[in-house]
Amino acid sequence: MMKRFKCMYVFVVVLVSTFTYAQENLKMFVKENKVSCQGVGPMECLQVKYGNDKEWQLFYDHIEGFNFEKGNRYEIVVTRTKRPQPIPADASSYQYKLKSIVSKTPVNAEKGIYNTKMILTQLNGKKINSGKAFITINDETGTISGKNGCNNFNVKYTKLSKNQIKTDSPFGTLMACDSESMKLEQDFSAAITKKKFKIVKKNNTVQFKNAKNKTVMEFSIPTQNQLWSFIEKNNWKLIALENVGQDYGKASIKFNVAEKRVSGNTGCNNFTGTYETNGDHISFDKVAATLMACIGEEGNKTEQKMLFYLNNKDLRFDVADQTLNFYLNDKLVMIFGITK
Repeated sequence: MMKRFKCMYVFVVVLVSTFTYAQENLKMFVKENKVSCQGVGPMECLQVKYGNDKEWQLFYDHIEGFNFEKGNRYEIVVTRTKRPQPIPADASSYQYKLKSIVSKTPVNAEKGIYNTKMILTQLNGKKINSGKAFITINDETGTISGKNGCNNFNVKYTKLSKNQIKTDSPFGTLMACDSESMKLEQDFSAAITKKKFKIVKKNNTVQFKNAKNKTVMEFSIPTQNQLWSFIEKNNWKLIALENVGQDYGKASIKFNVAEKRVSGNTGCNNFTGTYETNGDHISFDKVAATLMACIGEEGNKTEQKMLFYLNNKDLRFDVADQTLNFYLNDKLVMIFGITK
């Protein structure tokens, strides 16, 4: 009877082990650029193909050990492991780990108008200076996404020729905004809905022209100097941390571009440090904070999380509308809003 029990026990252990630690190696191709996507919150996704697949697809997960560098196309082998129960609500069923990089090939093709953020500067002959409307044209998904002045939107388009497109009807969020933003949304939506456009790019200016060659919409592609000039001139207050939006008190960040210095407040203590950028990547160094005791558990947590991210070497950033956003492993971790 005892032997029989032991056999059953071993069988159960082996069975559990098989299901818990089941692994497989997958060959993946990774495209040279990421695109905006929506997980639990806004983020950017890798574009991947498995094996002999012909179509690129969005990859919402993190590959442990894989440091993606924009502008390079990869062929890699990853180990995919079934995630043990219980699975967090914001996690997938699998964990991915880099096994080997088969090849890494620089792709120097001209980006042109695709997969880059463009800010609306003119609509129906009228100058737009608010920065509240912007788009990104995704050549893989055949969609134009962005913000129409008030709400986030998405519209499908069809390529008619190399530089001509036809748009469908947009759809998006339904928030209410101030009257000026709502008017811009109304005019912008009317201008982009079910229209044919010839798209002309001149340096950092992109024009959407109608059949009569009249410019309906004009966009500007920000340069790095323009971007950092905008970041530097504003004060940035923490408004969301790990997808939790609330009032974080004095928590803020400020940049000095000439001296490559950063300063701010963790919600409890002041901090200073230095930073370096490489394209849309940023790394902070020598970040030191004062040592005042924080009042309350919430203040301590905010400070710990902010200092953790400000001491991480693999952060990416972007500026969307009136927010400065920081990403870790393609997940949006901190959002700062403009404050006076």
